[in-house]
Amino acid sequence: MSKREDIAAHIVTQIGAISQVGSVTREPTDLTQLAVTAFPHVLVETANEVREDVSFGDAVRREGTMDFLINIVVHGNNRDTARNSIIELIEERLSTDVTMGGNASNSGTSEVIIREIAETAPFGQAAIVWTVKYYYTRGNT
Repeated sequence: MSKREDIAAHIVTQIGAISQVGSVTREPTDLTQLAVTAFPHVLVETANEVREDVSFGDAVRREGTMDFLINIVVHGNNRDTARNSIIELIEERLSTDVTMGGNASNSGTSEVIIREIAETAPFGQAAIVWTVKYYYTRGNT
Protein backbone atom coordinates (compact mmCIF):
# COMPACT_ATOMS: atom_id res chain seq x y z
CA MET A 1 0.00 0.00 0.00
CA SER A 2 1.04 3.63 -0.43
CA LYS A 3 1.84 5.82 2.54
CA ARG A 4 -1.35 7.77 1.77
CA GLU A 5 -3.40 4.58 2.14
CA ASP A 6 -1.45 3.43 5.19
CA ILE A 7 -2.11 6.75 6.92
CA ALA A 8 -5.81 6.69 5.99
CA ALA A 9 -6.15 3.12 7.29
CA HIS A 10 -4.42 4.13 10.53
CA ILE A 11 -6.84 7.01 11.04
CA VAL A 12 -9.85 4.74 10.46
CA THR A 13 -8.50 2.12 12.86
CA GLN A 14 -7.83 4.68 15.58
CA ILE A 15 -11.25 6.30 15.28
CA GLY A 16 -12.90 2.88 15.17
CA ALA A 17 -11.29 2.06 18.52
CA ILE A 18 -13.17 4.93 20.22
CA SER A 19 -16.07 3.26 22.04
CA GLN A 20 -18.32 6.32 21.67
CA VAL A 21 -18.09 6.22 17.85
CA GLY A 22 -21.03 4.34 16.35
CA SER A 23 -19.54 3.73 12.90
CA VAL A 24 -16.56 4.77 10.79
CA THR A 25 -16.06 4.34 7.05
CA ARG A 26 -14.18 5.67 4.06
CA GLU A 27 -17.21 5.47 1.78
CA PRO A 28 -20.16 7.90 1.86
CA THR A 29 -23.28 6.49 3.49
CA ASP A 30 -26.96 7.38 3.25
CA LEU A 31 -27.47 8.72 6.77
CA THR A 32 -31.19 8.05 6.70
CA GLN A 33 -30.45 4.32 6.33
CA LEU A 34 -28.27 4.14 9.45
CA ALA A 35 -29.59 2.92 12.78
CA VAL A 36 -29.47 5.42 15.65
CA THR A 37 -26.78 3.22 17.23
CA ALA A 38 -24.50 3.98 14.23
CA PHE A 39 -24.08 7.57 15.46
CA PRO A 40 -21.82 9.37 15.84
CA HIS A 41 -20.96 8.36 12.30
CA VAL A 42 -17.53 9.25 10.90
CA LEU A 43 -16.45 9.39 7.26
CA VAL A 44 -12.68 9.66 6.62
CA GLU A 45 -11.61 11.07 3.24
CA THR A 46 -8.25 12.04 1.81
CA ALA A 47 -8.24 15.63 0.61
CA ASN A 48 -5.73 18.18 -0.69
CA GLU A 49 -2.01 17.55 -0.71
CA VAL A 50 1.02 19.70 -1.41
CA ARG A 51 4.20 17.92 -2.51
CA GLU A 52 7.74 19.13 -3.03
CA ASP A 53 11.22 17.73 -3.62
CA VAL A 54 13.47 17.91 -0.56
CA SER A 55 16.51 16.09 -2.01
CA PHE A 56 17.81 15.37 -5.48
CA GLY A 57 19.85 12.67 -7.18
CA ASP A 58 19.02 9.14 -8.22
CA ALA A 59 16.41 8.75 -5.50
CA VAL A 60 14.43 11.97 -5.11
CA ARG A 61 13.05 12.36 -1.59
CA ARG A 62 9.77 14.23 -1.46
CA GLU A 63 7.72 15.81 1.30
CA GLY A 64 3.95 15.61 1.25
CA THR A 65 1.60 17.65 3.40
CA MET A 66 -1.83 16.10 3.12
CA ASP A 67 -5.20 16.88 4.62
CA PHE A 68 -7.73 14.29 5.72
CA LEU A 69 -11.34 15.31 6.18
CA ILE A 70 -12.79 13.56 9.18
CA ASN A 71 -16.50 14.16 8.66
CA ILE A 72 -18.63 13.68 11.76
CA VAL A 73 -22.40 13.32 11.98
CA VAL A 74 -24.22 13.21 15.29
CA HIS A 75 -27.91 12.42 15.75
CA GLY A 76 -30.56 13.62 18.17
CA ASN A 77 -30.86 16.36 20.76
CA ASN A 78 -27.95 18.43 22.04
CA ARG A 79 -26.19 18.29 18.68
CA ASP A 80 -23.67 20.95 19.63
CA THR A 81 -22.63 19.15 22.82
CA ALA A 82 -22.47 15.79 21.05
CA ARG A 83 -20.39 17.29 18.24
CA ASN A 84 -17.95 18.95 20.63
CA SER A 85 -17.56 15.74 22.63
CA ILE A 86 -16.76 13.52 19.65
CA ILE A 87 -14.40 16.10 18.12
CA GLU A 88 -12.42 16.12 21.36
CA LEU A 89 -12.35 12.31 21.58
CA ILE A 90 -11.11 11.95 18.00
CA GLU A 91 -8.43 14.61 18.42
CA GLU A 92 -7.21 13.02 21.66
CA ARG A 93 -7.06 9.55 20.10
CA LEU A 94 -5.21 10.64 16.94
CA SER A 95 -2.80 12.80 18.96
CA THR A 96 -1.51 9.75 20.84
CA ASP A 97 0.54 8.87 17.73
CA VAL A 98 1.27 11.90 15.56
CA THR A 99 3.45 9.67 13.34
CA MET A 100 0.34 7.78 12.17
CA GLY A 101 1.82 4.37 12.86
CA GLY A 102 5.32 5.45 11.80
CA ASN A 103 4.19 6.67 8.36
CA ALA A 104 4.38 10.42 9.05
CA SER A 105 6.78 12.89 10.60
CA ASN A 106 3.97 14.89 12.22
CA SER A 107 0.22 15.38 12.20
CA GLY A 108 -2.53 17.31 13.93
CA THR A 109 -5.74 19.25 13.66
CA SER A 110 -5.43 22.28 11.41
CA GLU A 111 -9.11 23.25 11.38
CA VAL A 112 -12.53 22.28 12.72
CA ILE A 113 -15.48 23.11 10.48
CA ILE A 114 -19.07 23.15 11.71
CA ARG A 115 -21.49 22.20 8.97
CA GLU A 116 -24.83 23.15 10.39
CA ILE A 117 -27.75 23.34 8.01
CA ALA A 118 -31.21 23.83 9.49
CA GLU A 119 -32.79 21.24 7.19
CA THR A 120 -30.47 18.50 8.47
CA ALA A 121 -32.20 18.09 11.86
CA PRO A 122 -31.92 15.76 13.73
CA PHE A 123 -28.37 15.52 12.37
CA GLY A 124 -25.48 17.77 13.41
CA GLN A 125 -22.35 17.82 11.28
CA ALA A 126 -18.73 18.86 11.62
CA ALA A 127 -15.39 18.09 10.03
CA ILE A 128 -11.90 17.92 11.44
CA VAL A 129 -9.14 18.76 8.98
CA TRP A 130 -6.28 16.52 10.09
CA THR A 131 -3.03 17.58 8.42
CA VAL A 132 -0.25 15.03 7.98
CA LYS A 133 3.35 15.67 6.92
CA TYR A 134 5.23 12.68 5.54
CA TYR A 135 8.24 11.83 3.37
CA TYR A 136 8.61 9.35 0.55
CA THR A 137 10.94 8.51 -2.31
CA ARG A 138 9.57 9.30 -5.76
CA GLY A 139 7.95 6.17 -7.11
CA ASN A 140 7.22 4.90 -3.59
CA THR A 141 4.11 6.88 -2.63
